[in-house]
Amino acid sequence: MNYRYNVSCSETMSKNWTPSAVDCYKLGCVCARCNLYKIYFSNSYNKCRMKETVIELVRKLGAPVEDDK
Repeated sequence: MNYRYNVSCSETMSKNWTPSAVDCYKLGCVCARCNLYKIYFSNSYNKCRMKETVIELVRKLGAPVEDDK
């Protein structure tokens, strides 16, 4: 089976929308606009995997629902 993305996020990360995942979703998964990416990944050999997690969350749970507070 061919997947568009290599979805390999952990099972626990893909069960609930976390604040970081919601922020990533709202940014359109564009790392250049993300503060966490700038702090932790911009000068690192490691790759941010949040986009893959967000894609899996949307696939399993749908888009995040915003609270009207």
